[in-house]
Amino acid sequence: MTIPSGPARLAVYDVSGRVMSRREVGSLGAGRHVVTVGDSGNLAPGIYLVHLIQGERRLVARAVVVR
Repeated sequence: MTIPSGPARLAVYDVSGRVMSRREVGSLGAGRHVVTVGDSGNLAPGIYLVHLIQGERRLVARAVVVR
């Protein structure tokens, strides 16, 4: 398996498929990373899908915002 190189994008979608946030996160190396998504408080409580796209590779995770 080859690891893609180059810039990565992070996109957050609500469960109906609307884009809530999208940003370039640069070239990510191996290991853990922390990325702030939007301004504080701009995502309403709910379930979201977070997509990390780098080249042809797409990783998807679920996230829950609770207040």
